[in-house]
Amino acid sequence: EMTPSEISWDRGVTLAKQTIDNYRKLHKGQYPKKVAYTFWSSEFIETEGVSIAQALYMLGVEPVRDSFGRVVDVRLIPSKELGRPRIDVVVQTSGQFRDLAASRLFLLTKAVEMASNAEDNKFENQVAKGTLEIEKQLVKAGVSPKRAREMSNYRVFGGQQGRYDTGSKEQMLSGDKWQSSKDIAQNYIHNMGALYGSEKEWSKYEEGMFRAALSNTDVLIQPRQNNTWGALSLDHVFEFMGGMNLTVRQVTGKEPDAYLADYRNHNNMRMQEVKEAIGVESRTSMFNPTYLKEQMKGGEGAAAGLEEMVKNTFGWEVMKPEAIDNEMWD
Repeated sequence: EMTPSEISWDRGVTLAKQTIDNYRKLHKGQYPKKVAYTFWSSEFIETEGVSIAQALYMLGVEPVRDSFGRVVDVRLIPSKELGRPRIDVVVQTSGQFRDLAASRLFLLTKAVEMASNAEDNKFENQVAKGTLEIEKQLVKAGVSPKRAREMSNYRVFGGQQGRYDTGSKEQMLSGDKWQSSKDIAQNYIHNMGALYGSEKEWSKYEEGMFRAALSNTDVLIQPRQNNTWGALSLDHVFEFMGGMNLTVRQVTGKEPDAYLADYRNHNNMRMQEVKEAIGVESRTSMFNPTYLKEQMKGGEGAAAGLEEMVKNTFGWEVMKPEAIDNEMWD
């Protein structure tokens, strides 16, 4: 009999492997260098930590449990057993997750340190490379070498303590509040760049740190664990995942692959490209005559729901233009 924690680990590993396979299919057998995750508290509670499991497995680290089955520590998966490069991660945490699960964020930082120091010679260690890259970029930005080394293992970022949004949504939706996507990226980095990987640096903002940690990000992942919302019906999806997408594009100069880790159906968990998720949701709602006919009975409340979806479609148009086909606007 598997414990809930073991089931979560199992699911996380399955989704992480899918992510790697998808990436390799699309990129001539290459492994991703770095994967960015969004941690939300509702998903953490409902799945008992599947997103954390995905991030740990990317690093090539596994949980250690006490006699009650609770995860109390982490250990390295030997390189031979892992059978692939260690892949770096970067995490944006929502405010509620930050308030709820600090100990898990500390564990993740410990896992990054372990992976970064792993003596693997058979496969590449992208975590070690990522740590060096962060250190290099911070020194270049004027941080002292000692301080740069201290911070080089941090991968967890979020809004300043007491903040529960990215502070960028209003800007994204107002065409007169930005000239180019660079303005939005700068705002996003400023609002979501506080450190949350250690007790000592909790909620500290260090100029240049978030930007350095985002370098080399190839893939973005947003969890999706229930049917109450979708990429178009909830503005937080384009706000967090979309904001991260635009910022990664700004920092790296290339468009990241973006997926919803969809485990609404535990028998068919899959990585769904954000473009497909948006396409499915728009076809079943905004462009579905049966749906619209029913909505028309709902009066202004239903109209507000549709307005919200159109607004969120614009949000995605700004954050990840390729996810929205011109046909949708037409």
